[in-house]
Amino acid sequence: MAFVLSCAPSTRYEQPDALRGYEILVTSQDSLERGIAQGLARRGFRVRTRLRGGGRPTAYLFAFIFRETEPPALTWLHVRLADTRTGAIVATVSAPLDSLGMSAGERARAIVDSLAANPALRRVIAPT
Repeated sequence: MAFVLSCAPSTRYEQPDALRGYEILVTSQDSLERGIAQGLARRGFRVRTRLRGGGRPTAYLFAFIFRETEPPALTWLHVRLADTRTGAIVATVSAPLDSLGMSAGERARAIVDSLAANPALRRVIAPT
């Protein structure tokens, strides 16, 4: 009985205390999320395009746009990174869409810069 218990996988899951402890999963193929994935990879994050079971802790990247209905009726871009095991949001960036630049590449750079400046990273990462 002791042998069986000693071979059983651990059932306790501990979330990493920093975004660096996660692999980033980006499944969308739109230009914004591809740009964010490339920017994160250039900054040293491990980025994947497919979910894998039994691997390192993974954070799923998703982005969405929200349009306000009341004046000034801003359009916001929201980017979230959620732990794939718990669903907990581990990083977030929200900004008015027009403040991030006109192209998907400019927007992706602004999002990556904001994520890299996040104090949860535990250290500053220089832009590339």
